Amino acid sequence: HIGGLDVIIYKFDCENVMLPDYSKDTNTYRDVLSAMKSRNYTNTLPVAGRQYTLGEAEFTVIAPSKKYDDANNNSIGIILRYGDRSFLFTGDAEEKAEKDIVDTGISIDCDVYHVGHRGSSTSSSELLLNAASPAYAVISCGEGNSYGHPHAQTMNELRYRGIQVFRTD
Repeated sequence: HIGGLDVIIYKFDCENVMLPDYSKDTNTYRDVLSAMKSRNYTNTLPVAGRQYTLGEAEFTVIAPSKKYDDANNNSIGIILRYGDRSFLFTGDAEEKAEKDIVDTGISIDCDVYHVGHRGSSTSSSELLLNAASPAYAVISCGEGNSYGHPHAQTMNELRYRGIQVFRTD
């Protein structure tokens, strides 16, 4: 899910580029590393609990809190606070990594939850949703995608909780 990151690195000045301690042997990954090298950027490893400012907003890294064997659970997760609003981003973290997010003790209570893994049934666990308690959810997914995202189980769980859902499809 780093496709296009190389273009961003080339087009914009970045104070920090953050990648997890996980690599994948793909052209896309190599393109990002090449762009970072050409701009003389070094990777900032995500550390759960570390805070950063982003303009007038602030975000706290919530994941990964440990190293996993798969790309999804190595997703960088953040809680972004802007004024009195908060937004939760968990990438493609699945239930195991979501439990570790909650176990960090960092508050993930939020107004808006960017639904994990495009609404896959492997993400948005009951534990995470209880801890986050969002009023709104945003699901990024393509219309008629071959994965069937978002899955019915996830949509039902969001509806059951009264969370208003917005979708890109």
